Amino acid sequence: MVDRSQRRRGGAVSSGDTSAAAEKLAQPPPSSPPPHPPPCSSSSSADGGRGNGGNVDRLLFKNLVEMVPLVESLMDRRANSSYSRRASVVYTPAPSQSKKAADTKAGRTAHSISAKKRRDHGENAQKSNQDADNGDDYSIILSKAMAAEKDREEMAMLREQISDLQKKLLEKDEALKSAENTVNQMSASYGILEEQVAEKDSQLKSTTSQLQNAKILLADKQAALEKLEWEAKMSNRKIEELQGDVDSMDFEITALMKAFEKLSENDSATYSENGISSSLEFEPLQLAVDEIDNDEIQKMEEERAAYVAALTAVKENPSDDFLSKAAEARLRLRAFVV
Repeated sequence: MVDRSQRRRGGAVSSGDTSAAAEKLAQPPPSSPPPHPPPCSSSSSADGGRGNGGNVDRLLFKNLVEMVPLVESLMDRRANSSYSRRASVVYTPAPSQSKKAADTKAGRTAHSISAKKRRDHGENAQKSNQDADNGDDYSIILSKAMAAEKDREEMAMLREQISDLQKKLLEKDEALKSAENTVNQMSASYGILEEQVAEKDSQLKSTTSQLQNAKILLADKQAALEKLEWEAKMSNRKIEELQGDVDSMDFEITALMKAFEKLSENDSATYSENGISSSLEFEPLQLAVDEIDNDEIQKMEEERAAYVAALTAVKENPSDDFLSKAAEARLRLRAFVV
């Protein structure tokens, strides 16, 4: 599609531009001097040159001289796909001296006959060369115009591509900057999180150490509690034993009291049956015995009360001190009974 549009645009070139370009190309460059004919090596060749110099068509020579720079410029150009035609020059060697002399003689004889033909042939050749040059110039100008249009389109496309790439590059730069900002924010938040994690780790370690200490204290308390429970069990056993002893002692005391009462009753009955008035004789002794019995009974009651108080204290607080006091009170009470 691009080649067709270029051909259409190339075909739409105005005739005025084409003629102007053709005139510019037809003018020989000032830097290239016109070629000079090679000098002759002998006098005969110089004479032949002078003889033929009057018969040379100047217009044809001028056209040939003007065509040489154009051909050289076309040969010097690089090979381009846009040119439809290419110029080429064929080298022909110079003729020998004998052939030149024969040609000059034949030319002198046939000069009068073929002069007009050569002029006509030269004019026709000049016209054909001019037409060919005009066609070649037009094709060259057309190809140049098409190449320039193609280059302009390619440049426009390249500029658009460059602008698109620049926009994409700017977008990529902005995305890269935003990504860098995000990475910086993430690194800052990561540092804060690391600090928080370190604080939590230290707190966890301290809590773990406190928990271990609490476990140790709890184990100690558990051991102490188990010891107290064992001591309480042992104290309860001792209390039960002491209670049994107290009950037995109470039973013994009641039995002794009953025995004393029976003895006193029996003594009073015997004295009354015999009819002996022994009130005066035995009254002091009876009073002494009564006093002794009352003192012992009072002491026994005191010891019993002390023993009961010791048992009550042991029930409330089963410690070694109270247990020892209860044991001592029991021993004193047993001493009175036995």
